[in-house]
Amino acid sequence: MVIERGGLCNEAGYWVKGDGGHKRGFGLVEELKKADATTLPQLLKYATDKHGDAHCLGTRQMIARERKVENGKKLEKLKFGDYNYLTYVDVQDMVVNFSKGLYSNGMRSGDRIAMFAETRAEWFVAALGCLRHNVAVVTIYTNLADDSIVDCINETEVSFVVTSYDILPRLMKIIPRCPNVSQIIVIEDQLEGVGSVQSDGIIITPFKEVLSMGESCEDYSHTAPAEEDIAIIMYTSGSTSHPKGVQLTHVNIMWAIKAYLVQADLTLGDRYLAYLPLAHVMELGTELAMLALNVTIAYSSPMTITSTSPKIMKGTLGDAKVAQPTCMSAVPLILERIIKGVTKVIEDQGYLKAKIFSEALKFKQRQDRPSFSSRVLDAIIFNRIKEELGGQLRMLVVGGAPLSPETHNKFRAIFGCTIQVGYGATETAASATSMDSDDPRTGHCGPPNLGVLIQLKDWEEGGYLSTDKPYPRGEIIVGGPMISKGYFKLPAETEESFYEEDGVRWFRTGDVGEFDDTGVLHVIDRKKDLVKLNNGEYVSLGNVESTLKTHPLIESLCTYAYSGATAVVGIVVPVVDRLLKLGVSLGYTEDANVKDLCCDEKVTNAVLQEIQAHGKKRGLGRWDIPSAIFLSSESWTPESGLVTAALKIRRKNVKEHFNSAIEKMYNSLNIAE
Repeated sequence: MVIERGGLCNEAGYWVKGDGGHKRGFGLVEELKKADATTLPQLLKYATDKHGDAHCLGTRQMIARERKVENGKKLEKLKFGDYNYLTYVDVQDMVVNFSKGLYSNGMRSGDRIAMFAETRAEWFVAALGCLRHNVAVVTIYTNLADDSIVDCINETEVSFVVTSYDILPRLMKIIPRCPNVSQIIVIEDQLEGVGSVQSDGIIITPFKEVLSMGESCEDYSHTAPAEEDIAIIMYTSGSTSHPKGVQLTHVNIMWAIKAYLVQADLTLGDRYLAYLPLAHVMELGTELAMLALNVTIAYSSPMTITSTSPKIMKGTLGDAKVAQPTCMSAVPLILERIIKGVTKVIEDQGYLKAKIFSEALKFKQRQDRPSFSSRVLDAIIFNRIKEELGGQLRMLVVGGAPLSPETHNKFRAIFGCTIQVGYGATETAASATSMDSDDPRTGHCGPPNLGVLIQLKDWEEGGYLSTDKPYPRGEIIVGGPMISKGYFKLPAETEESFYEEDGVRWFRTGDVGEFDDTGVLHVIDRKKDLVKLNNGEYVSLGNVESTLKTHPLIESLCTYAYSGATAVVGIVVPVVDRLLKLGVSLGYTEDANVKDLCCDEKVTNAVLQEIQAHGKKRGLGRWDIPSAIFLSSESWTPESGLVTAALKIRRKNVKEHFNSAIEKMYNSLNIAE
């Protein structure tokens, strides 16, 4: 069975194409076609010709910085002013000048350049400047481990790296291990410029100097990219293995952009808050789509979004309050943290306010559509909370991992915005399926995107078949013009994951899906997450984790079971404030040591009981719920190797790191039996 967007399955096994999406979006797709905008530089030219002096990219003015050390940790606090905006004409001029500046520095069409910097306007401009010069952009997450960064740079044999003032010291420590690199372009800090750095023979060039070189360059010559040329070599975050370089062409990314245009009900006057890594395909594709939609992009960071964010100086407003975005993107982990943060603030105000908030939230979650009562609750309770994200948010796009129905419902009720869950992968240019904005349901990822075909292939070992009733199930295979050419310098892995059939290129996702009778996709499992217990029951570890981590006590969670095990066990990183509160109820003082609490069997059992009750309440089966847990007092970061740069769990690494704890849990379970 092959599934296409909209309608019902026809006799040939294809789903009849429907009109799902916004009419204006289909009109924009036609405009791009008429403008012959088939590459990303042509997309920018189309947007500039159409939008001209409208605001395009915004950056907040940095006024002051404070650095201090507390409890042995280095802290930085920033004071910001208003946003300063570049128009579309400004951005186009900078892109042209950066392209010419690269030429002045010896870069030629067909070369490659690495982008190793945080999300910001200069990243976006530099990348488009490279692409205009037909230089492929190698994107590298800033929070990858040093060894992985070195491997990405050396594997692609880049001689130029674009980085930022903040990351330059780290890059200089590892650059001796990258013999091909001869020049580093540094995006300046607003207050300190490039700063002082020991170059050790490497040419250090400020970003603005490259622009100046381009402005004065008179003999510029380049070959414009074709739609089938490689635009991006995007390194995955590596949840199951070493990061792989996914080769994405201009046409791959343009199809993902078209899909976004059709789905997003956005136009002039809308504002997008950009803070996710541009090294992630979802964020890059989204920001490029904003160009065509005439949506202003205001840049932020995870450390400065709200007024209580870690790097915001006291008395300074968070980025969201200043930018007042109408649309944002997020991954489920961000939404879960926001909800837990809001709940904690309310609970700290006392039992009565917490109870009122809880009941009001439950009421709003039961509403199918806005009502007079829900508007009253907004005015009394929720509008104050909405202000933390600017008070204007009406559309949120979520991807990167499954979003639990509980989180979906709560966030939508609190912030009063539509939530469109999407499904995709770097290998599909982030485009596979996405929810329609007027779909109130949760727990699914919508129908296939524009141009996408999806097959469900039988996976007999896991018990998932396309002939299953009432709905077909199987491994999700995505096909269409958005599918990558394959992995950089990895022919065996490319052959294993990609194939051509009937003139269509396909990618095997490794995820298991189910289509219901309305044509929307439910991602129900992942092949590598499915474990068969000794009683014959299959357990989806990923599904267990996405369900349990909605509990306010859990910061991070990894469940584990070996094939033939008697039960599931879990490694839990607790939320410190919640754990301390639980400790007080068990006789500990308010300033108890977190490590001591994590080692206390009485505390561990109390957390386990909370998790088990939560899992049962959320509909997990008897065999899904962990029978034992281990509490870890250390947060999991990409640097530790326990989560990816996109904050997905690296199950194998967690298992190896906590192997002795896992063995101890199973030994205790066997003794109990």
